[in-house]
Amino acid sequence: HPMGMPPPMMGMAPPPGTHMHPWEHYHMMQAQHHHQAMMHAQHAQQQAAEQKKKAADEKRRRQEEEKRKREEEAKRKKNEENAVKNIMQVVQKLRVATPENFDALKKELEDTLAKEIPVAGNQATRMKDEAEKALSTAQKCIEVINARRKLVEDKRREMEAKQKALEDRAKSLMEELNGLVTSAEEQSKKLVEVARPLGGLPVKAPQLIQG
Repeated sequence: HPMGMPPPMMGMAPPPGTHMHPWEHYHMMQAQHHHQAMMHAQHAQQQAAEQKKKAADEKRRRQEEEKRKREEEAKRKKNEENAVKNIMQVVQKLRVATPENFDALKKELEDTLAKEIPVAGNQATRMKDEAEKALSTAQKCIEVINARRKLVEDKRREMEAKQKALEDRAKSLMEELNGLVTSAEEQSKKLVEVARPLGGLPVKAPQLIQG
């Protein structure tokens, strides 16, 4: 028998209805086994490839999910920072508010909080506290400013009233003085007219009148 090939089994008969030589039957069985082994290997390779692809897809999916989360976190932090910045800008303006612009700044703060607090994240509570403190402080400052302004205005009116009273008194005195002078002149004229039929007034009469 050929080298490397097992000897034919004694008494092996070909399949019924065939005239196949035992060697041919042996080679056929070997071919079938080889084919089955190849099919099994191909199936195993295919499964390994599918598992590898599945693992790669899962890894890519995780990487994309992590990237998406990082981008969302970065976006959230940026929105949070912008919200804090926008709110604090109005808070700073409110801290130096005047009676003339207080109402407008208060409305601006309310609008800004309504827009920015929903995206302020972990800073939302702190921003609300900052806004409330700034508003309360501004209101107290406005009250102090208005009280001082009223005090100054009341003092100004008081001084104006006193000044007017002095001016009115001076005017009254001047009118009184003018009245006295006019009256003296009229009396002097009457005296001259009365004395005319008597030969006129003595030379020293004016001195007497002056006395």
